[in-house]
Amino acid sequence: MWRSRMVDGEQEVVYVTLGGDVLKKGGRAFRAATADQKYLKAQGISSRPANSSIEVPEEIEPYASRCGEDALELAYWCVPESVEACYRDAGIRRLRQWQADCLSSPEVLSGKSLIYVAPTSAGKSLVSEVLMLRQLLFRGRRALVILPYVSICEERVSQLRGSFGACGLRVEGLYSSSDGKWHTGADVAVCTIEKASALLNRLLEDDSLLRDVGVVVVDEMHLLGEEHRGYLLELILIKARLSANMSAASAQGLQIIGLSATIPNVQLLADWLDAKLYVCHERPVPLTMSVASKKAQTPRDPDGLVPLVEECARAGQSVLIFCATKDWCEKAATLLAEELWEKCREGVMDEVRASRIRLLEELKQAPAGLCPILANTVPSGLAYHHAGLTVEERHLLEAAYRKGVLCCLCATSTLAAGVNLPARRVIIRSLKVGAEALDATRFRQMAGRAGRVGLDTKGECILMTRSAKDTEEAHALLSAQLQPLKSSLTSQRLVRAVLETVALGLVRSVEDLEGRFARSLLRFFEEKPAGSEETWCCGPEDVPESLLKDIREALAYLKAQKLVRVDEAKEMGDSDGPLHFGSPQGASPSASPSKKSNVALMATPLGDGVVHSALRPTEALSVFEDLQRARQGLCLDSDLHLIFLVTPAASIEPDWSRYITYYEKLQPRDRAVANAVGVSPDFLLKQSMGHRGPLSTGNDWRQDRERVTAVHRRFWTALALRELAAETSASRVCVAFAASRGSLQSLQTLAATYCGMVRQLCERLRWHEMAALFDCLMPRLSFGVSAEVLPLCRIPGVYPARARALLQAGFASVEEVAKSSVLTVEAALRKLSQFESRRTDAELVGHQEVVIRQAALKILHGAQKCVNEDLQQLKDEAEDDDARDH
Repeated sequence: MWRSRMVDGEQEVVYVTLGGDVLKKGGRAFRAATADQKYLKAQGISSRPANSSIEVPEEIEPYASRCGEDALELAYWCVPESVEACYRDAGIRRLRQWQADCLSSPEVLSGKSLIYVAPTSAGKSLVSEVLMLRQLLFRGRRALVILPYVSICEERVSQLRGSFGACGLRVEGLYSSSDGKWHTGADVAVCTIEKASALLNRLLEDDSLLRDVGVVVVDEMHLLGEEHRGYLLELILIKARLSANMSAASAQGLQIIGLSATIPNVQLLADWLDAKLYVCHERPVPLTMSVASKKAQTPRDPDGLVPLVEECARAGQSVLIFCATKDWCEKAATLLAEELWEKCREGVMDEVRASRIRLLEELKQAPAGLCPILANTVPSGLAYHHAGLTVEERHLLEAAYRKGVLCCLCATSTLAAGVNLPARRVIIRSLKVGAEALDATRFRQMAGRAGRVGLDTKGECILMTRSAKDTEEAHALLSAQLQPLKSSLTSQRLVRAVLETVALGLVRSVEDLEGRFARSLLRFFEEKPAGSEETWCCGPEDVPESLLKDIREALAYLKAQKLVRVDEAKEMGDSDGPLHFGSPQGASPSASPSKKSNVALMATPLGDGVVHSALRPTEALSVFEDLQRARQGLCLDSDLHLIFLVTPAASIEPDWSRYITYYEKLQPRDRAVANAVGVSPDFLLKQSMGHRGPLSTGNDWRQDRERVTAVHRRFWTALALRELAAETSASRVCVAFAASRGSLQSLQTLAATYCGMVRQLCERLRWHEMAALFDCLMPRLSFGVSAEVLPLCRIPGVYPARARALLQAGFASVEEVAKSSVLTVEAALRKLSQFESRRTDAELVGHQEVVIRQAALKILHGAQKCVNEDLQQLKDEAEDDDARDH
């Protein structure tokens, strides 16, 4: 196939041969294209959609002569030679027996869904990639990869670009600040759960899901049972399967590949998705787990942590220490650095020592500056890692750990779930995670980090205890089974599922809702009577009564809130007739229109806006009320009112004494905003004095107090976001609002995302003026800068202070930076750090110069990449328009 792509700002046309080789446009490429077309035509394969798939690639050259008889060879599974070479470079030369066994099912190779259950590091991702390649190369359909965290997405995009890019496939990451559009020229999209849900909605709206997408890979599928995000993952799969069942393209099928940790009721997942189940208990690197009871140790090291770390440090092995709280992480890193100060430096190569000094300089030049604790621990090869650090700090520490510059990280449990950082030894210091008990799921995640494939012959997990009771609980945890997976699609989450499927046209009648929709839920398989078979027929027959009741309650709620309308005056298929909204009050399940089963369902404009904004229905209704009030009197003297409207509920807990002091210093225009949104100086005064009693008389005074407190908390957070958007340094904002630098940055990112959701809601409601205001605000919130330096912040490695330095050096756009020299960029960065020239330590000055040079190179290459991406996006949009026209 012919492909075009942007390389260094120029369009490059290449031909990807049948064997997966990429040839630049020219005589050789044209000859290869002619030969391939002639060969495929002789095999009965044409460019027409009905006959364009290669169903048995093992019978097509060059794969027929390469595949051989050894199922452990990648060639056996028709992996192109160019991709195989990339796997070899990454240390993957052959499959393991259990991977070959999993792939050996003819049904799975032909497109049947698969649930692959195996321990950490058992090679689940490689199996999914082999199956993706078959869909991409031989069926011409695209692949969607869903991962739980941005950090894992970034890692996976990099890895897939390295391997799949060798055969001309294009991999795009749709997460964080991405526009979320899956352009025609991208073969693989890698998304977080939230982005995948929004992307799927767009594909369904354009009716292109089953036409374009052949395989959906869901990593960490056991997260389906997770309380906060599991329901969204289930909803994604429900929408995909309902669409496949309805679509004329369903004959080609949608293959779902679920990769999961070991859970007791995994058969339930396979039944739900009508998938082949393969369970593997093998682990490439053996893992030993033990309990270390408290012994007589020094007062500074009561649980004997230091000797366990020292043993690995002397052997040049890596250690991960999981602590219950952020404070524990910092104290553990400090303790180890003080106790192992000399021992951690013995035998350290000059190169590693120099890398640690450079790491300190990189941290110093990060947006938040150098943390004093890290300044003391990094020279010993130790650091802490938790959500209180900024993204830049975490990335620097993770990269240093992977390279061996750091030998030990003291982290919270989020590291186990969100980042792939294996170690020789994992030490779990407590049976608590925050204030909660450590459960089997989190324990397995932490223990699973022990044992590095290709580096270690074994992994060790040590669970530390402080009492006989702890020791007993720890031994029970070692052998504990994970909790059975259970659907979290209940209550308001079920309301969202009903609304989305109705708005997207997947459910068009009450009969559909109580039949096909109910049977598509994981809950149906949990609650259905034993012995009943899965069916996609309409009607509520065999649907458990409790599930039907919840679905009818969800529909009644949506009617009452005017998010869905139920046309009781006509049946499905009628072309006209009056539409009647349900009564907003008193709607109940018993009043459900289910008595007339073929009654039409459709979303109202507000319901459609809620779905495409990706807001939760209750959240969206609250935002809708705020927006309606704001449209009557929006304060535009400053950005504060707009920022308040997009400040999420997850806000900073105020120090009320600071709050009232800050409030008293507000300008009149900001006081006007405070009054408009309901902030009361009397309430602030009472809070600062410790008054926590009723604000009014009545039985629901606690609910009333919580509502008022939430408004004030949200305004306090909006003030912090306003400071960041005005380029106030993060360190000053941290002090002023008593918040950690990491939590502020997370809040900033969340507010920018929330702003995009609110903007989308305004667009769908045709409030275009409001949408335009939020569209301008969103990037400012994301980067924390004023409008004049905003374009420069798109460049990787450019944060507010660097953007301002580049602007002062004469750079006003990304294009100007891309065309400049490294020395020019370096000069601009050096002005940001004038103190360096006064250093007397020649070695330190040398390291500082290296860091500045590396930062300048990163910025220059990043600017060039941005220009390339802009050109690629213009090309993609043109191709998308052409595809729609045809």
